[in-house]
Amino acid sequence: MDSEPIYLFASASNPTISIDMKTSLLSISLIFVASTLWSQTDILDARTNYGVGQTVTVTGIVTSDGNLGIVRYLQDETAGIALYPGGDWSQNGFADPQPGDELTMTAELSEYNGLLEVGPDGISQVEVISTGNPLPEPQVITPGEMGENLEGEIAYIQGAVFTNGGTVITGNSTFSFNASGEDGIIYVRNDNELVGQVLPAGEVDLYGIISQFTFDGFGGYQLLPRGSEDLVPTSAINLSTQVDQTNITTSSFDLNWSTDVLGDSHVEYGLTPNLGMEIVVDEQVLNHTIALESLEAGTIYYARVLSIAGEDSTASTIRPYATVSESPGYMRAYFTREVDNSVATIEEAQTLGTNTNDTIAAYIGTAQNTLEIAAYNLNNSAIEAAINLAISNGVEVRYIAEGQNANLGLSAIDDSMPVHFRTDGEGSGMHNKFIVGDADNTERAFVLTGSTNFTTGNLNTDPNNVIILGDQSLARAYRLEFEEMWGSNGMEPDPSNSKFGPSKTINTPKKFIIGGSPVELYFSPTDGTTSAILDAIESTDYDFSFATLAFTRNDLGAAVIEAGSSLFVNPRGAMEDAGATGSEFETLVDAGIEVYSHVGISGQLHHKYCIVDQSEPLSDPTVVTGSHNWSTTAETTNDENTLVIHDERLANLYFQEFTGLLNAMGVGITELATAETLCHIFPNPADSRIAIQVKDIRSIGQELVLRDASGRIVLRESITSMTQDILIGHLTSGVYLAQFGSSMPTRLVVR
Repeated sequence: MDSEPIYLFASASNPTISIDMKTSLLSISLIFVASTLWSQTDILDARTNYGVGQTVTVTGIVTSDGNLGIVRYLQDETAGIALYPGGDWSQNGFADPQPGDELTMTAELSEYNGLLEVGPDGISQVEVISTGNPLPEPQVITPGEMGENLEGEIAYIQGAVFTNGGTVITGNSTFSFNASGEDGIIYVRNDNELVGQVLPAGEVDLYGIISQFTFDGFGGYQLLPRGSEDLVPTSAINLSTQVDQTNITTSSFDLNWSTDVLGDSHVEYGLTPNLGMEIVVDEQVLNHTIALESLEAGTIYYARVLSIAGEDSTASTIRPYATVSESPGYMRAYFTREVDNSVATIEEAQTLGTNTNDTIAAYIGTAQNTLEIAAYNLNNSAIEAAINLAISNGVEVRYIAEGQNANLGLSAIDDSMPVHFRTDGEGSGMHNKFIVGDADNTERAFVLTGSTNFTTGNLNTDPNNVIILGDQSLARAYRLEFEEMWGSNGMEPDPSNSKFGPSKTINTPKKFIIGGSPVELYFSPTDGTTSAILDAIESTDYDFSFATLAFTRNDLGAAVIEAGSSLFVNPRGAMEDAGATGSEFETLVDAGIEVYSHVGISGQLHHKYCIVDQSEPLSDPTVVTGSHNWSTTAETTNDENTLVIHDERLANLYFQEFTGLLNAMGVGITELATAETLCHIFPNPADSRIAIQVKDIRSIGQELVLRDASGRIVLRESITSMTQDILIGHLTSGVYLAQFGSSMPTRLVVR
């Protein structure tokens, strides 16, 4: 080892005192003792013998690059540690460290949500000693061995299978996996090249750096893959897509998947995860489809798919799938504040105002056998009374609550009701607001969910939505999620088996048909909710509206901006936490998105919904709603539920609420004007001609202009009468933007 200057530390926080070599023997002895006690030698020494705020010098090999953001990880023969410069390395005057660099850094130790870091305070040295060095050999571990003793080191986990394999990878998101019978998670930052790629659906060998993210300093260990090279398939045949369920009926459904090479097709299935039945198709194909038939209505089946090519095989994880139920299939939306029925197309939306609690209580009262309630908070007397009445009528009621909240209403509930709390204190914790009634009864089964907490403020003052769905398949799916948090399927919870937050698995069906409409169900943080919201935004062809309490996800903000870049889409939104740290509000405003702040307006805008293409019945009108705020905490930490409902009527009901919300915020009707305010264009969609009906004689003489998708003007016609026909047979099929005079453009579909 090279010789180094000897220093005597007066204290852990005071500056060092240099010692002249001519000092007495006693002084030299003191120096020896001091250097033995205080001089830091390697990364393990820095991790174990120094505390936050103390200055350390670490030397090792850089093991990560910009795929993990500005943090770099450093490892020597003793341990690993994170390096955090506080901003871009170049902005701090340093070269950007690259994998294989031997680097020395001197700075104070800090801690960020459990992760020990060198920097950003007190940086006095960042020096690259050499480049191109081999990286340290990975530690071969199982998921359960990720811990503090390995934090910051490269690790290797054999035979991992992702529970959400086949989905598109989103940034700032976690993805759960299983290996060696143990569960673990990876975390992918927005900067990672993996974002946008498909998460492997088959078995992989996983590499990455062990990191930690926890609010209380305990647990939260996760693997950070540094790119696609850290996810290595183990078989010569692999699933190249997620297993998709299609053609769902009361007695059958298809399972579809693809492989990267030719293989045969197997499905193992049954009423429990033990499966027990199998269908095999020997034909060698890339795209696989197997129909499961003679099934029971309203029932959840478990299945996995397999494909074999020669000596190699690949298999999905076991997943649940639901058949269509024979329930009434109603979907009813209610709102706590203003709605605007003037934009109704099928049915007028209902605002319940201060009667919202009575409606929730009434549905609780319909249950005759069972109730499962997962409520972030409760302090409303009408709901409390309804729960007590259900208990007195012999209904078995189980209740899950968030342990950080007052939950004042629980003290008013009959003591016989078992209650289970999430108590880890992470994020908002158990943030659901759902009720499941009589899941095993075809006619009475229902799910009540939405954005509203069961508190007087949320119910009476804040803009919120409640949606109730009469469907047995959906009710049974919600009950599965409830029982995963409950830890058992009995009346008493089992805390030893209870799973919350990232510890949960993908244990519920995703696809349902309710009242003839496709519905998707996502539970956070396991099911890829942000990816589902992204899919909804990216499907926009005509109009997009959103109302959110929190909106801090950069990827969702970018998707809204991208939707707005289309000639035919003008996204419009309202946001409560417009000034919060990390809010996308200013980013959206700067990009020209029509978004309004609810800050300073009475009541807290508490919605978490968006509406896609409600104005165009042929373009899959969709509403996304539930408890999931558009934040990373909701995606990675909280227990949340989200419904994606493909239904024209529901989308318009939510649009009536959205219009009423903007009205109440002072966004006047003139700001909502379209070309149809000044004229009526019909038919729409149109074939060979359209008619223009002018609403005000003073508009006579103005021009109607049509532009194609590229913005090119394809028709310009002066309107000289109150009603005028225009030939458009020369136009190709597609969507055009029609603008009359100076009014806002509207969309015209030509078939």
